[in-house]
Amino acid sequence: MFPKTFSPLKLGPLALKNRVAMAPLTRQSAALDGTPTDEMAAYYARRARGGVGLIISEGAYETDDLSCKAYLSQPGIANAAHVAGWRKTTEAVHALGVPIICQLMHGGRVVDPRCLRAGESPVSASDTQSGGWVLYTDSDQEKHDRGITGDWPKVTFPPARALTVAEIERVADGFAEGAARAVEAGFDGVEIHAANGYLLWQFVNPKTNLRTDDYGGSPENNVRFAKLVCAKVREAIGPDKLITLRLSQDGVDDFTGAWPGGVAYARSVGAALADCEADALHWASFAWADNRDPDSDVPMPQAIRDASGKPMIVNGGIAEGADAEAVIESGAGDVVAVGRPLFAHPDWAHIVRSGEAYPWTPFDRKYVVRPPLDHALCYPADYPAPDWNPDVASRQP
Repeated sequence: MFPKTFSPLKLGPLALKNRVAMAPLTRQSAALDGTPTDEMAAYYARRARGGVGLIISEGAYETDDLSCKAYLSQPGIANAAHVAGWRKTTEAVHALGVPIICQLMHGGRVVDPRCLRAGESPVSASDTQSGGWVLYTDSDQEKHDRGITGDWPKVTFPPARALTVAEIERVADGFAEGAARAVEAGFDGVEIHAANGYLLWQFVNPKTNLRTDDYGGSPENNVRFAKLVCAKVREAIGPDKLITLRLSQDGVDDFTGAWPGGVAYARSVGAALADCEADALHWASFAWADNRDPDSDVPMPQAIRDASGKPMIVNGGIAEGADAEAVIESGAGDVVAVGRPLFAHPDWAHIVRSGEAYPWTPFDRKYVVRPPLDHALCYPADYPAPDWNPDVASRQP
């Protein structure tokens, strides 16, 4: 079933066995200091065992500097302990024959204020303040699933200040340093996160980028920072590792966001990225074919792919095999990134390839907190090993 979805593909330097990628999925499950855990290795290995052709990790902060870290318990790739922690994941995934890349992200203006140092302000493209709030701080169900007691506040984002040009260079260098550490940890490349409301998105999006210098004011200038990051990352990790660049209209604080100019702006962004160092682009959305442009019915990933000439990973609204096949048949994408279905159903790729109808479990945040794991790697603490008597002749008292 679905011959295009399950055909092999050369994506940059990587040979993929099929065109199903595990999308980057925020979980906030690392240690408080950002060190990846054994549970995370078991989580990623279980999805590798489930048949995907590529894994893109959840967003990792690459430096502990300039409001880079966005969430409590977000994994990092900022020091030797982080590298050692991630190496358990990459080795487990590689043992199952699947490549994995590390998503690198900078929170920018949408950083949990509890991740900031005393006296530190978030940074962004311009002096702005997000009207949103930190994810999962307003849900009693989330509190229950995580076993949290005590106060459960709604945490809003503080005002952000504009990065200076010197600081833009510094942040780009931080991405490169994080990319080098990711390769040291065993990753097959990196994804540069310029989507979903985070710092590079704040530059790409003309609604949040109010600059009048070389880093704002036009589609070409708005993507200049992202291109700088890609260039520095390529220099740091060389030609044999994959680089992808993730884009979106919406963000964690703007779930229905749309670019001013719609498809025309998307085409300009794509054209400006044609010569960037990324091997592929990655479109993120809730529904990939919904471009939110009343004047055009061209899907955004199609517009950007055509204008850039680069392979496209497409994410959003892909729940069944037919959805994945439609993306590739349409020419909008070369790879599909599957997100929420993989939380509860790590065998999604195997299931859809079988062609059998399947009663999918509806998405629930509890599967984010406690997903199926590969128990060959980790026996989670909430499943305590029973103290069984090895004497088979024994009986209950």
